[in-house]
Amino acid sequence: MSFSAQVKREAARVFPERACCWRAELAALARVVGSLRLGAAPDALMITTENPAVARKIFKLSKCLGWNRSVAVRQCSRPRHYHLFVVQIPLRQGKLSLLQELGFADRKNRLKDYLDSRLLARNCCCRAFLRGCFLGSGYFSKPDHSYHLEFILNTAEGAGEVEAVLARFGLVPNRRERKGGFGVYLKEADQVGEFLRIIGASQAVLEFENSRIIKEMRNKINRLVNCETANLKKTVKTGLMQAEMIKQLAASVGLSSLRPPLRDLAELRLNHPDASLKELGRLLSPPVGKSGVNHRFRELRRIAQQLRSEEACPGKEVKLETDYEEHQREKNKK
Repeated sequence: MSFSAQVKREAARVFPERACCWRAELAALARVVGSLRLGAAPDALMITTENPAVARKIFKLSKCLGWNRSVAVRQCSRPRHYHLFVVQIPLRQGKLSLLQELGFADRKNRLKDYLDSRLLARNCCCRAFLRGCFLGSGYFSKPDHSYHLEFILNTAEGAGEVEAVLARFGLVPNRRERKGGFGVYLKEADQVGEFLRIIGASQAVLEFENSRIIKEMRNKINRLVNCETANLKKTVKTGLMQAEMIKQLAASVGLSSLRPPLRDLAELRLNHPDASLKELGRLLSPPVGKSGVNHRFRELRRIAQQLRSEEACPGKEVKLETDYEEHQREKNKK
């Protein structure tokens, strides 16, 4: 079972306590998957769903409100075999007008583009409204793949209502036009998790947060592995370049012509071409820190560059000691 189906099964079992919330949830279901049957006896609101748990929820809500209703089951074979549940609720419920009760019509029973604002006056009714919208046309992606919650609405007015109610809870939805309708969606993990809390799907919240933690840990491990791999590649590449430079020095002037500190480091690099600077420093006697090893390699590079200059300009003297060491030598003589 998909994560979206699991959330719908749990949300369908959440039953509000107040009659105002029953109307708000039914109005949401009517808005997203409802249609009017007019010209027949009797005129009726028809709410259609493939989910049996949602059909039971619609039937129970209308029963608690004391409304007449009936359920028809249709078998469909294309594009796949499935059952379609159609809950029919007559538009006249005694002296009451169903469209006025659900906020779709004014006192003169004229249809309105937007729901009556009194239907969503309370936060509890807004929660019920969002739950009904999700049960009717909501979709969740698998949380271990991506964070995506989307509602499919037939009209721009319906999409605007969903956006406004989501905004009341601090959520920031986006909208896009789809073929034959509009999509209102959330993409951020925090907002998707908060929506689950709003509609009362506590078990889904736990599963979502668990998947989120595992995904974040997996991403962190992947970043660390990628970083270590990049550092290792860089270390190996640098070591091979340094070993090649030392081989050129050995062929040109011989390692014996180098000062002992530089000669020891050069021999270690030839024996350990893939070692890091820190590891080379530990192998030296006495041990040297990473900065000291790096300084000695800078001196080796300077000597190698001078040798290349000598080859380009014959007769130029090659200096095999640093300016600092020459200064120290002169100072000791004084």
